[in-house]
Amino acid sequence: MIEGIIPREIREEPAAIRSTLTDSLEAAREAAAGLRLAGVRRVHVIGNGTSYHSSLAAATLYRRNAGPDDPMVVPLTAGEFRTYLPRLGPGDAVLGISASGEFRDVVAVVEALRGHVPTVAIVHVPGSTLDVTADHVVRSAGGPSHVPVMTKTFAATLVATELVLAELLGGDRADAIRREIRLAADHAEAAIEAAEPRVVALADTLVGAGHLFVVGGGGAHPAALEAALKLKEMAIVHAEGTESWEMASGVATIVDADSVVIALAPFGPGRAATLDVASHAAAWGARVVEVAPESSVPGADLLPIPAGAAEDHASLTAVAPVALLAFVLARRRGHDPDHPGWVERYHSQGLTHILGV
Repeated sequence: MIEGIIPREIREEPAAIRSTLTDSLEAAREAAAGLRLAGVRRVHVIGNGTSYHSSLAAATLYRRNAGPDDPMVVPLTAGEFRTYLPRLGPGDAVLGISASGEFRDVVAVVEALRGHVPTVAIVHVPGSTLDVTADHVVRSAGGPSHVPVMTKTFAATLVATELVLAELLGGDRADAIRREIRLAADHAEAAIEAAEPRVVALADTLVGAGHLFVVGGGGAHPAALEAALKLKEMAIVHAEGTESWEMASGVATIVDADSVVIALAPFGPGRAATLDVASHAAAWGARVVEVAPESSVPGADLLPIPAGAAEDHASLTAVAPVALLAFVLARRRGHDPDHPGWVERYHSQGLTHILGV
């Protein structure tokens, strides 16, 4: 078993998903009911970093299930939304994601819009500024985090966000999404268990890589962004998350033998494009790691996920194995991801919201 605070919290992710499904449901229903009562037709889902990736993943899942008569969901970074505030009317609402409840741009937006448009806050830590400023608060579950790299809090706040949007759809669609999320918790548990004995040897082969690319399509695209962030935050390497069809153009120009391509390829509509670009990357000399039910690219390494793991929930099932790999790779590169040196860089910019420090 890999020792460390982060690996422990990664192993706690499935339980955090299940706890959030149970403990956060009532608040999610109340928030969605409030939005419907207000006649909301457009929901801006905002966050930065990991929380922005959650906004993308939740919006993608919502689009898969929404119809033409349902409200529109628009994911944006909180910084962009705050700086370029769109014209808002009586049909608008803002859903802000901040695990700490203190991220400055989310807090500033919610405070500025108080009394003007409905606001919903997704938080993980009780007693935060967002707890007392947002109209509705949905707190994710799974217990406190003790590290600044978000792992189980990413999964938990994502699920809380998805619950609110699912309840906005309501009825059978909401029930189906909750069932899918519960199944994703099982798949995440299996993926973490399968990855743990593999990532140590795999990390040894990746220590000298100059560029790491994480690629995925559809719901696996925001998962790729988050997995790349975990590689950057923990292993302190150049890592880039990209969408499968986008990687086929610009990113392809710099993939070579100094590159590693991590392909998030659960079964789903985006799998074929992801494997196609991964196959080309292998032909260009890159090392390929598949996070998939089975290996399809000759010579690729495999971090297996269950065959039933849905593309729409790749952020819950496919990120954790890469996070484990990032942790071990960090140790091999001489870093301590449980106590990263970059925290003061955040604090120097006034970003004092970081958990676990």
